[in-house]
Amino acid sequence: MKPKVDNVDREILKLLQEDVRMSCSEMARRLGCVSERTVRNKLRRLLDKNIIALSAGAVAESLGYAIAADIYIDVEAGKVTEVADTLCKLPVVYYVSLISGESDISAACVATDIDSLQTFITETIHAIPGVRKTRVYLLTRTLKESYGWPFPEEPAAS
Repeated sequence: MKPKVDNVDREILKLLQEDVRMSCSEMARRLGCVSERTVRNKLRRLLDKNIIALSAGAVAESLGYAIAADIYIDVEAGKVTEVADTLCKLPVVYYVSLISGESDISAACVATDIDSLQTFITETIHAIPGVRKTRVYLLTRTLKESYGWPFPEEPAAS
């Protein structure tokens, strides 16, 4: 059964997307129609039922990681899960997904410069048992990066 999300839940999410550290009392004040206790209970339910997630992440560029790349990886049959699990453990890899199409895995990573990216691909990724081939695409300019997907207006089709 799909969780029910009401307008107050939607407004709570919008406020948290504006400032993830906003207190329940501030949210209640800004909403004007519910108490702090209601906001706290709704927030707890949204988190406990895994309807929303609160997160923080490092800003790679500010830490000297000027290069970002998408990597498409072809893997030997029967090794996809093992390769993906290994990729998930690498600190410079911030995204891993199993995909359909020409490749088996899509991953994204950061690097301090082109040389370190090349070394990472050739000495780390290609050394993972089961990796057959990689295609690497440098991200030259990010136009949209969003961690705040809003609740859809209509429920997803079953």
